[in-house]
Amino acid sequence: MADACCGPSDPADLDAEVDQGPVRLWQVRELRFAAAAAVFLALGWIIGGSLSETAGIVVELVAVVVAASTFVPSTLRSLRHGRIGVGTLMTIAAIGAVALGQIPEAALLGILFSVAEGLEHYAVTKTRRGLRALLALVPPTASVIREGREITVSPDELIIGDVLVVRPGERASTDGTITAGTTSVDMSAITGESVPVEAGPGDLLYAGAINGGGAIEVRVTARAADSSLARIVHIVEQAQERKGAGQRLADRIARPWSPPSWCSRRSWQVSVRCSVIPCCGSNAAW
Repeated sequence: MADACCGPSDPADLDAEVDQGPVRLWQVRELRFAAAAAVFLALGWIIGGSLSETAGIVVELVAVVVAASTFVPSTLRSLRHGRIGVGTLMTIAAIGAVALGQIPEAALLGILFSVAEGLEHYAVTKTRRGLRALLALVPPTASVIREGREITVSPDELIIGDVLVVRPGERASTDGTITAGTTSVDMSAITGESVPVEAGPGDLLYAGAINGGGAIEVRVTARAADSSLARIVHIVEQAQERKGAGQRLADRIARPWSPPSWCSRRSWQVSVRCSVIPCCGSNAAW
């Protein structure tokens, strides 16, 4: 997820992710791997301190591999497409820590990053599932008057100008204007207003609103896919996928500098070691 930030996702993929996403916190893949890595790391500390240091290092390396498996594969896929994100920096940091012999630190880095990614994944999926639940407020069928008789159609078949019949206790299938009848409308699911609103001819009726009074006739002003309820869901989902202007600017500035800056720091450290150590040795000889 950390590197999946370089463009909007396919809506079909988003729907599949919501449907297959974790429902409970313990079902999040990243959190399960982080917990397993934490267990291996603890075992490595115990084994290294009481039995064998070599065996402890091996177990700690297993913890590093388990924790890194949540973000390294996606990082490599992103690198193949020329995309650099925070997962790339975490991968470089983990490899550098292992190369310097700081294996427990590498494992802790992977565990903490996996926990952060898992919590983000869970929160985003939960939010999208809640938004999709709003669309369930639209009834599966709608009663409409066409050619002088009432028929039942799917909300997707409604067209602008249709006359929709909404009986007491039913929800409006899409947005429209009341043309006949008076009633009290419960719009708490859309506006959050807890008190039903009196409505009559000329008043607007929004998709998902509950008719709490008598039967009314509503002239459709928007297709079901373009209703206010559907627009709310789509706007929030698009806002979740888009980055803020400041975040886009920071990523644009950091992207070309991340690998060069890391390489320059390593080159500087190597040069310092090569220049300082001989000097220290020559001073000791004097």
